[in-house]
Amino acid sequence: MTEKETTKSSLERTLDLTISAQQLQADTETILKRRAKTAKAHGFRPGKVPMKMVREMYGAQAYMDAMNHLIGQAYEKAVEEAGLKVAGAPEITPKGEIKDGEDPKFTATVEVFPEVEVPDLKDVELKRFVCEVTDTEVEKTLEIMRKQRATYEVEENGVAAEEKRVTINFVGKLDGTPFEGGTANGFAFVIGAGQMLPDFEKGVTGMKTGEKKTFEMTFPADYVEKLAGKTVEFEVELTKVEVAKLPEIDDEFAKKLGINDGVAKMREEIAANLKREVKARITQQTKDGVMNALNDACHFDLPKALVAEEQQALARGFEQNMTARGMDPKQHKIPLEMFKEQAERRVRLGLLVNALVEKEKLTPTKEEVEAHVADLAASYEDPEEVKKWFTSDARRMSDAQAYVLENKITEWALSKGKTTEEKVEFDKLMGGL
Repeated sequence: MTEKETTKSSLERTLDLTISAQQLQADTETILKRRAKTAKAHGFRPGKVPMKMVREMYGAQAYMDAMNHLIGQAYEKAVEEAGLKVAGAPEITPKGEIKDGEDPKFTATVEVFPEVEVPDLKDVELKRFVCEVTDTEVEKTLEIMRKQRATYEVEENGVAAEEKRVTINFVGKLDGTPFEGGTANGFAFVIGAGQMLPDFEKGVTGMKTGEKKTFEMTFPADYVEKLAGKTVEFEVELTKVEVAKLPEIDDEFAKKLGINDGVAKMREEIAANLKREVKARITQQTKDGVMNALNDACHFDLPKALVAEEQQALARGFEQNMTARGMDPKQHKIPLEMFKEQAERRVRLGLLVNALVEKEKLTPTKEEVEAHVADLAASYEDPEEVKKWFTSDARRMSDAQAYVLENKITEWALSKGKTTEEKVEFDKLMGGL
């Protein structure tokens, strides 16, 4: 076997492979002899078939098996001798016609991993987001909890309005025909709670108890496939309007939340949970900004094979999401090209992370991972049990390690760039909480 390395592009390499014809013949014979021990043919006992018949029956397959094995050996040796860090599978093609008695020659085309230079961030503007949790946020959260535990009283001659619970009978029609899932009797929902589509709530708002009404509504473009973007007609009868009666914030309310030490302790635990949630969200927001900046700061070619694999993975995830939303991905041709930019970003950041871990010594320590797991477990009733649940599963611990690594990379970048602090409003961070 001989090899010769030549450069064709920034990441593409070719290796010239030569296989010994003598070795190929010998390996083919070895495979045939092994096959002969179990070969079956009419009129012969198993393993007693004449070698000439075995060669006729299995010769072509034995030749190809021997060839593939020797090509693999030649390729692995060539890669090792050339010192290549290969990304993805090779494309191996014969060089000309393979003739009896002559050493077969092949060309292996591969991609290698790029040389990743850690970017200089001294002139890159980065933001560390911060958000404060005060008594005001605690009271807002308590108010939401009260609403979640509200009881309702019937309002005589009630009018449908924000925060009232209404009970309706309705029939939805598409082109004059009732559609599946569009009919219900005695259906109750709270206006403004987000249970129904905004346009449907708008149509019901203002109706009086006993009133009947017909209105049109257009479903969003991303709704379930059969109704997406379609204009339908709803016939609605309002049968009941109820107003909320909120519970008092007292020791009994605290007990219903599992807190037996009174209102002050309840507020304390709510504040702790809010701070924990805010920390997680603000950390993610900061991390997203840093990763975007790192992606923009990297300028190296990407192995096409790795990008293609990532595109396929993203496409599979997209199809699974479509299926979960009641859509049939087989009826929608999803071009892989739509995932290319996202796939390139993932591959680029993945390669950069590997370089940073090696060059900046950012590998998470056991203590750091355990501290993260303990932080996650702290919000549960039995933290020790949750920690055992985490540590008993290698995949969960791997996810925890990846999270810590991302945080370490974020902190490294913030320490190297032109970092400023930016406050985020609590309501905006929590999505309207």
